[in-house]
Amino acid sequence: MTENFNINFKENKDQLDMVFSGQLTINSIGKITESVKSHLKNPSVVNIQVKDADNIDLTFIQLLQAIKNSGKKKGFDVNVSFSVSDDIKALLKNAGFTNYVNDKN
Repeated sequence: MTENFNINFKENKDQLDMVFSGQLTINSIGKITESVKSHLKNPSVVNIQVKDADNIDLTFIQLLQAIKNSGKKKGFDVNVSFSVSDDIKALLKNAGFTNYVNDKN
């Protein structure tokens, strides 16, 4: 079965870059979470970029929050940026996640 999401990982020393795209929803969250966990070893910085997302739901936002919480507990920085359509930005803002679509998160 072809995945309807994509995650690109780039590791450079103790920095991990993750780029998410596609359908970032409950239908794929199990596989997305497994993939993230397998790459999230001992970074000092995690940079997350969400771009070209066709759809985002609460489960994906919860995953982002879980990564941020892990960073606080384990001592690594987490930076999140979104490059998504205006429709998805409006959806996130209306759902109360303004901090994710502003550049200061």
